[in-house]
Amino acid sequence: MTTVNTALAPSVKASGAAPTTSGPSLGKQDFLKLLITQLRYQDPLNPLDQNQFLAQTAQFTSLESLQNIDRGLASLQTTMAGSALTQAANLLGKTALATGADFAFDGRQAALPFAVDGDAALATVDVLDASGAVLRTLTTGQVAEGAHTIAWDGLDGAGRSLAPGTYHYRVSAQGARAGAAAGLISGVHADGTQITYLIGDVAVHQDDLADVR
Repeated sequence: MTTVNTALAPSVKASGAAPTTSGPSLGKQDFLKLLITQLRYQDPLNPLDQNQFLAQTAQFTSLESLQNIDRGLASLQTTMAGSALTQAANLLGKTALATGADFAFDGRQAALPFAVDGDAALATVDVLDASGAVLRTLTTGQVAEGAHTIAWDGLDGAGRSLAPGTYHYRVSAQGARAGAAAGLISGVHADGTQITYLIGDVAVHQDDLADVR
């Protein structure tokens, strides 16, 4: 096992969006109650205009259609998640190379393990955020076949300290196969439509799997 300290290399800055919040929304039953109440208490001398009534009725119909579509999409998502998990289970016991993996960062430093299958002229490790944006690119000199680790000091490409949390890293090498983990797929976990595989004690995403045999 070797440990490689690296220099700063060009990277892509991450971008994030501010969280949004939503308030209470009206369902079709609430909308219908409001419409009936409006009709019940309307002024007999100035009744609701026919065009306004038709417009409100059309809004109610549209609301009901949208809610039916939403229920259909939720059901479809559940079906797709079950199908994806069934397909993922077929990979249990097979050998795979994972080009990347998640890791927990404590706010100080992280040691990122990687393996090289054959001598490589150069190894590259990209540190990514949850959206897949590259925060920092770490490079090594020539590395021999076998297991290695690379140290990340918690800084992004502009030299700014990043907050503790869960990050992702991806490994590549010139002239050899490389990855964050290699071995038998021993477990599968589904979180919605996101499938996670277990290789040894390393959890990897479906997109990280390569060369499954």
